[in-house]
Amino acid sequence: MPIQEIMKLRNSTDEETKMSLLLAIHCAPILLGIKAANIMTVTGGEFFRIGDLLQGTDISYCFLKTKGDKGILYLYREREIMKYLHSEDVQSFLKGYGYETEDLHEMLERLSNRIRFYSNGETAFPHEIGIFLEYPLMDVKGFLENDGENFIYSGYWKVYTDVHNALRKFREYDLVREHAIQAVISGKKIREIAV
Repeated sequence: MPIQEIMKLRNSTDEETKMSLLLAIHCAPILLGIKAANIMTVTGGEFFRIGDLLQGTDISYCFLKTKGDKGILYLYREREIMKYLHSEDVQSFLKGYGYETEDLHEMLERLSNRIRFYSNGETAFPHEIGIFLEYPLMDVKGFLENDGENFIYSGYWKVYTDVHNALRKFREYDLVREHAIQAVISGKKIREIAV
């Protein structure tokens, strides 16, 4: 990927192009339909601009507030993430963190509150967010049990089991990111890139 072209777009005065590039860099796997959810840190203003870019796609989004004007933009494909969240093992795990419902919007409200409590210094970071990003349950558990240490490999997440499958996914994510960035560089809109 020509870094000069990426830097030119990042420094562009065209807000749509800059936001499209950020989405391509941070959220290509969901844009191209190979992952159920992604996150990226944004300001309140960026949240609304990205919302406009996602119009006409089947990608939903919400703002998980942190401190000040910043927050976590959670992008998700509802049907796909619900399939993952409704597995028996995942439901059991989430109940241990106070997620007593199977309703996605209520679960996201709980997650948002936990992030806000963390931002206010009231609780530890809610690492169960990995489940909402479709990370393997055993890797999320491994991260929590090891306080983020003793992992086998670190890529898009810290891997504690099945490194072969994780590496395959990481390569796939890298490829779609390249594809999405190229599409933005060539002038495509996010709604044209999103599957």
